[in-house]
Amino acid sequence: MSQAPSVPTKLAAGGVVYRHDPTGALLLLLIHDQYGRWTLPKGHLEVGESEQAAAVREVLEETGLFGELGALVGRITYTVRSKRGLERPKQVTFFLLRAKSSEARPQAEEGISAAEWFAPEEALARIGYPQVREVLARAVTMLL
Repeated sequence: MSQAPSVPTKLAAGGVVYRHDPTGALLLLLIHDQYGRWTLPKGHLEVGESEQAAAVREVLEETGLFGELGALVGRITYTVRSKRGLERPKQVTFFLLRAKSSEARPQAEEGISAAEWFAPEEALARIGYPQVREVLARAVTMLL
């Protein structure tokens, strides 16, 4: 009995983008993705690109924001299905990223319909993916 060849893990990186309002309250950026769910900005690594560089690039591409990259928050792994129906594991690494601006611009060409700032409790309630909610909860404990 032959075993199916192992499929390489698809690597991606993203950011838990945050800032503080004028009163010092923590705000977190969520994007509304092409599947109609609130989540964190992320995307695939380019060939030869580090996780850190990919996180900064993807946040900029999806939200128009750049900032100061911070600590590793965590990694999640899940299965994705290609257009041809092939399944493969995907690992996403998330870092803290302190935004230098509050002017997020959702990139429609990236499938993002909104990019909005939320207080931690509301952000956690809105996240549409359980594993991403765990990453965001860990980030909030790191930031508070």
